[in-house]
Amino acid sequence: MPISNPAVLNRRDFLLAFAVAVITVMVYLRVLAPDVLYGDSGEFQTLAYTWGTTHTTGYPVYLVFARVIGFLPIGTLAWRINFASAVFAAVTLAGIYLIARLVTGSNWVLPGSLVLLLSYTFWSQSIIAEVYTLATAFIAVILLIVIMWYNEPKKRHILLFTAGFLMGAGLGVHLFIVLIAPAVFGFVLWVAFGDRQRWWLPLWRLVSGGLSGLLFFFLLFAYIDSRPTPTNIFTTSIIPSAETWGLQASDLDSAPERFWISVSGHQWRDRMVPGDVNYTNTLNDFHRKTLPKEFATFTLILVVFGLVFLLVRHQRLFLFFALALLTTFAAGFLYFPGDKFIFYLPFYLLIAILCGIGTGFIHAEAASRLNKLQPSIRPLPLIALTVVIMALCAAPLATTRWRSLERGVSGFITEDYVYPVTRPNEARAAAECAVSKIAEPDAFLVLDWQALFAIYYVAHVEQGRTGIVMREARPYPAQELALTLQNDIAMHVRDGQAVYVDNDYSILANTYTLTEVTGSCRAYRLFKLAPRQ
Repeated sequence: MPISNPAVLNRRDFLLAFAVAVITVMVYLRVLAPDVLYGDSGEFQTLAYTWGTTHTTGYPVYLVFARVIGFLPIGTLAWRINFASAVFAAVTLAGIYLIARLVTGSNWVLPGSLVLLLSYTFWSQSIIAEVYTLATAFIAVILLIVIMWYNEPKKRHILLFTAGFLMGAGLGVHLFIVLIAPAVFGFVLWVAFGDRQRWWLPLWRLVSGGLSGLLFFFLLFAYIDSRPTPTNIFTTSIIPSAETWGLQASDLDSAPERFWISVSGHQWRDRMVPGDVNYTNTLNDFHRKTLPKEFATFTLILVVFGLVFLLVRHQRLFLFFALALLTTFAAGFLYFPGDKFIFYLPFYLLIAILCGIGTGFIHAEAASRLNKLQPSIRPLPLIALTVVIMALCAAPLATTRWRSLERGVSGFITEDYVYPVTRPNEARAAAECAVSKIAEPDAFLVLDWQALFAIYYVAHVEQGRTGIVMREARPYPAQELALTLQNDIAMHVRDGQAVYVDNDYSILANTYTLTEVTGSCRAYRLFKLAPRQ
């Protein structure tokens, strides 16, 4: 049965959710990455302007959202794409508040939004150009819609179609949106069977919405793929190094084939449940190092309260959230890319929601014991309780976060591959210096992924030097330049074009003389190739 005495979201709830969103944007705006970035972020900043297929698993829906925000007439384009992540983070935290409010009927569920706002990983991804906060926003909205459907006495199944569509289309934001699909489908199936009458209808709406969303995802991918740019991932990385993944040219000659190579994560399949990992140590590290960096112990206590509340009051929702916790944690635990810590984000989102639910449960119990107080003073102890709960949740993280807000730099973030927070202008300085050393309008560059798109951004987006062509040197898991890429280099040298590389690759040393041209570029090295005489 639906939630007993379910809350109905009203204008006040949405105004408070909007206030949560505004505060979120203000916080992250203070510490936002100021300019062009390295790695994936540089790619998103570039492709939001130039279009083109991104690295696997492909993010065309994200590019549309980022491009829309990129039209804002403030800051540089690179800054706007960073700002887009803060906006998506704001939607996520507003969604957390509304979900907890809807489940508990309590107005006092703000700690759920607070704990994710302050968490290490969510904060780090909210201040750079990345897909993850838009993905969490999609998940939060999907969960909110499903619970709204569950609360509806007449079950407006159009809500399920919408949730399904967002799940299907959301795969074009990030594939980890699929992690909530088992919980959503199982929950809807259980509720539908409980209602007996026309039980297949809600399932049909959910599935048809999902298929429609997948079709939208594919069509958007095909549209972007049909307008190839020099900056798209197939031109930049996959085709020049196809042999790295055992691919032939015939495997990449149609949009459906390129779609599958992209969306299936072909490049990273060996990092899913790899055999070279000690999983016991991984679990211990998560328990002792990773989780404490994200949440206070008191937050996890509130999560337990939230689960107990659901188990006692709403068994269907308990199983819904329990299954979602299991699948999201398992995916993050079993996947081992270089940025593994990010892939726990869907799990952290559920932790935050359950924290809000646990807080709402505590307030409901407290309110039931305050009925004898006069209505005018009854909210005061509840406000005090909320303040205490928020303080206990924030205490272990408050010092570093407040110091970051004072300085305008998130100094507690240690990962600097994309954004070296203590050197916020490094990527621009490196890219501008490298481009300034390239005199030829049609130069051919072979670069490491980290700086490739920062240089693309400066050359193509800002300086209009679109004749400069770039290739990724060693896409994962390549250890050396692919033979196809070596042949490409040889062809350009033979044709008299200027060829530059960012490393003195030993495999080129026997054929070419490598002369460094970036002696004054502190953060970046660039070598010009010439045939050996």
